[in-house]
Amino acid sequence: MPHKTSQRLSIIDIAHDAGVSPATVSRAFNRPDLLKPETLQRIREVAGQHGFRPNRVGSSLRSGSTRTLGLVLPTLRNPVFAECFEGAEQYAHAHGYSVMVASSSYTPATEAEAVQSLIDHQVEGLILTVGNAARSATLRMLAGQALPYVLAYNESATHPFVSVDNAAAASEMVSLLAARGHRRIAMVSGPLTASDRARRRLAGARGQARKLGLQEVVHLPMASHTEADSGQLRGLLGTRQAPTALFCSNDLLAASVISSLRGLGLSVPADISVCGFDGMTFAGLMVPPLTTIEQPSHDIGTRACASLLACLQGETPPSVRLAHRLIPGGTVAAATSAAS
Repeated sequence: MPHKTSQRLSIIDIAHDAGVSPATVSRAFNRPDLLKPETLQRIREVAGQHGFRPNRVGSSLRSGSTRTLGLVLPTLRNPVFAECFEGAEQYAHAHGYSVMVASSSYTPATEAEAVQSLIDHQVEGLILTVGNAARSATLRMLAGQALPYVLAYNESATHPFVSVDNAAAASEMVSLLAARGHRRIAMVSGPLTASDRARRRLAGARGQARKLGLQEVVHLPMASHTEADSGQLRGLLGTRQAPTALFCSNDLLAASVISSLRGLGLSVPADISVCGFDGMTFAGLMVPPLTTIEQPSHDIGTRACASLLACLQGETPPSVRLAHRLIPGGTVAAATSAAS
C-alpha cells in the first residue's frame, strides 16, 4: 500500500513507522536535546522518507508556545553580530527553537520598535544588544513585562549578560602600545551614546594609560561606528602633540581609518600605528594584518541563547565574561618609527 501523502500524514503515522510513541516524535521536533541520538536519527529518517514537516502554527496554537526567540542586534553589516546570530541560531535550533532577528541601526527609537515587533510576534524571550544598558528606555520597558531577556556584548550589574571584559581588553592593548614606545594614543570610535562597549573600551584605555604614566588618551568620535572621517583625522594629526597610535573601537572602523590615512599620504605602520577590536577574520587577511583584540562572537551568541533557555526554565543564569585574545599584527610598529 502506498504511503499517505505528506498533507495527511501525522505524528502518529511517523511514530508507527519509527517504532516509537507520538510523544517521542513530538519531542524530536520540539525538544530534540531530550532524545538519544539514535532515536532522533531514526525519527528524522522516517520523517524524511515521507516528506513530513511539523505544523508549527498549529502546534503553537495548541500549546500556547511559539518556541521562537527574538534577537536584536545593532546591525548585521558588521560580521561580529552576524557571527553572534549564527551561534544563537544554531544553539536554538538544536534545542527545538527558532530565532527571529531584527536590527536597531544603533538608533534607540528603532531599537524599541524592533523589540516591540518581536513581542508582537509572540517570541518567548529576547537576546539583546542595546546602545546603553544602564540608560536604555527599551530595557525599562521590558522591566514592566514578564518576558525574559539576556544581554549580549553589553555588560550590566543588574541583568544576565554574556560579553567580554571590554575595559580589561582595552587595557591590554594599551599595554602593548606602551611596550612599543607609544606615549600619545588616541581612541577612535563612533558615538559613545550608541555603544556602551566603546565607552568601556575608552575607559579601560584611559585607565591603563594613567597607570603606565602615558599622556591622556585622546578620544576622536566619528559620526559612524564603522566609517572614518578623513577631515577629522587630518585635524587630529596636524597638532603638535599628534598621537603616534590610533586605537579603533572595532575592526571595520580600523580598516576605514587605515584607508583614510593612506588617502592622506600616510603609511601604516611606518608613519602611524593602528589597532582595532573584534578579531574579525578579514583582519588577518589585511596587508599588513591588523593588530586587534579578538572576542568570541559565535560563542557569545551560543552562551546568550543557553542563558535565555535557562531563564525560560525558571532559572537565573549568572552573567558570563568570555575570554578575549590580543592578536599582534603588522599595523603596530615602534613609536620611534611611527613618530618619524
